[in-house]
Amino acid sequence: TVPAGYISGIISVLLQKGCFPFLTDTNVLYRDDRDATLTHLEVASKNGYDRLGTPIVIAGGDNSDNSVSIKGKSKYYDEFHIAREYTEVEGMIALTHFKGHGLACIGGTIKNLGMGCASRKGKFAMHANITPDIKKKKCIGCGLCVKKCPAHAISLVKKTASINQAKCIGCAQCVHTCPHGVIGIPWFSVTPQEFQEKIAEYANCARNLFGKKFFAVNFLVNITSLCDCETNPGKKIAPDMGVLFSCDPVAIDRACVDMVTAAQGPDIPAGEEKFSRTRPGSHPHFQLDHAEKTGLGRNDYEIINL
Repeated sequence: TVPAGYISGIISVLLQKGCFPFLTDTNVLYRDDRDATLTHLEVASKNGYDRLGTPIVIAGGDNSDNSVSIKGKSKYYDEFHIAREYTEVEGMIALTHFKGHGLACIGGTIKNLGMGCASRKGKFAMHANITPDIKKKKCIGCGLCVKKCPAHAISLVKKTASINQAKCIGCAQCVHTCPHGVIGIPWFSVTPQEFQEKIAEYANCARNLFGKKFFAVNFLVNITSLCDCETNPGKKIAPDMGVLFSCDPVAIDRACVDMVTAAQGPDIPAGEEKFSRTRPGSHPHFQLDHAEKTGLGRNDYEIINL
């Protein structure tokens, strides 16, 4: 999490320049205290974001279904599902706490853009190649998911919920509807490389919405091997190294990877295994290289110390 105090200066500068800034995020795909707007706002408040004097907007609606479908042509998609609010703003500053990530290997600007700007349907499209998973032995057949499914893809078969894969639209609404947590995301139905490349393609789609009015800020503090959303993010994998700024999402993430890889400290050896060991077969260059191929940015960079 980016400490609220780190953001206040950026907001002040934007206000001085006559901008109308607001803080924003989208509700998450999985079951969490950030999967609904009201509880998500409570999390923002607990972290002090409500004391920065600027509005907080949880984009995409409470069910994360207020989205816009954007046509595109990429390795994995011909359509991207983006939270509607991000198609209506003039620009964006992506504020990112850089760290490792269990699924994406790294959590930087690319992931912040790709996953953060997507609607729930877009998030599910990145995480899975199949429909949500039902733990049939634990299903009590309450039928709530049947009533709430917008595609009418769920039915009760012998008092157990069953999803018709041909009808499922991948909105993941059933995951959040089930009161017993019986329906879940098949997290490992895509390979680490596929997952990272899908994030890169969504990031490119989101980035293109803002034209030249885009800026990335990566905070290299409290860098752990796993994401902030984990109950235990793990030990620090590098000492605090400051803040990076760039207009290029690929360059800034690549610079962060290189800096963290090279960094050493007490009980912190150098090496890329700091990231790749979080999930076997994963590597940060999957998303960096594919992001460059999509036109999101370049792996080349120059560090200018200020």
